[in-house]
Amino acid sequence: MAKKQREKIYRRRRPLRALLRVLGILALLAVVLFVVVFFWFQNFIVHTSEGIRLDIPFLREILDEIPEDASPDPIPPPVETPSPAIGDPNDEPDTPIQVDDFRMVYFQGTDLSNVLWEFALEGFDGALIAMNDDSGMLWWDTDVPYAQSFELSGTGDPAPYLEQMGEDTRRSAILYGFQNRLMATRNPPIALTDDFLDPANVTVQSYVIDLALDLVRLGFNEIVLTGFSYPPDYQSGETDQILLDFFAELANVLRVAGASLSIMTQEADWLDAYGDPVNFHPSLTALAPIVDRFYCILRPETTLDSPQFVALHTAVEAVLGQESHRFVPGAPGLRLDEGNWIVIP
Repeated sequence: MAKKQREKIYRRRRPLRALLRVLGILALLAVVLFVVVFFWFQNFIVHTSEGIRLDIPFLREILDEIPEDASPDPIPPPVETPSPAIGDPNDEPDTPIQVDDFRMVYFQGTDLSNVLWEFALEGFDGALIAMNDDSGMLWWDTDVPYAQSFELSGTGDPAPYLEQMGEDTRRSAILYGFQNRLMATRNPPIALTDDFLDPANVTVQSYVIDLALDLVRLGFNEIVLTGFSYPPDYQSGETDQILLDFFAELANVLRVAGASLSIMTQEADWLDAYGDPVNFHPSLTALAPIVDRFYCILRPETTLDSPQFVALHTAVEAVLGQESHRFVPGAPGLRLDEGNWIVIP
């Protein structure tokens, strides 16, 4: 009897189970269809400055058939623009910062070649040539004994290329001064860190001076020193004075040899992220009477019409008390750090 009742209940519930099975299949098909439609619609989603919109071809055709004057937007009333104020003709207008016609090109010493060199000299007033790097390895063959003893001497000879330049052009050698990883690691007694030599060491100072004079002998008339400061942990009033005394000595030696001393800086050496002048070591104000020029490499986004350049312009004026600096647009393929730069003054 119980068995018959169970069979009767099973037969009664069988249509319900079939209905649930059908509903489950339909729900699964609906989910699959929703996923397919969702991904299909991704092809017609367009991101614009005003937001996200759908761009469906058949709707676009329907909209194209609607006349433009079917439902015109209301025409807003004209906006009254005030007449410009008439200024005093005696007032001097603000002088915009102009791109200077002074142009120089930049090379690595290893990039020198007749074709590239002749191409670069057209329309330029000079050339900056990096003659070593922060490891201390030189790009030219030098007679300086210390460079030979540490196997830092290269095989290049820039003299033939410099001879093609006129006497009134800048033939500038970029020279890393105290940042010299190879000498620092191979001779710890004359080093401060693994990357920097000791600027107070007489041997180190003589080495930098000898390299600078050797470059003048090859035909350069300007030495642009970079990597010349103390590491941050060693910066103080005492170390600043050591550097200033060395720069004064080097500038005098170069002057006697018929060349000048300049400094290569970065944009971050002049102002911080907020556009305020930074405390550079040694003081840029103290360096100004010693060196002939400051070269400043700009970030790629610092262009002539950018807020960054306005901030830098203000910082230079605040530090040096002068506006006599030139904006130099970077030349494609020959630019410093893939950006523009300025020359002060």
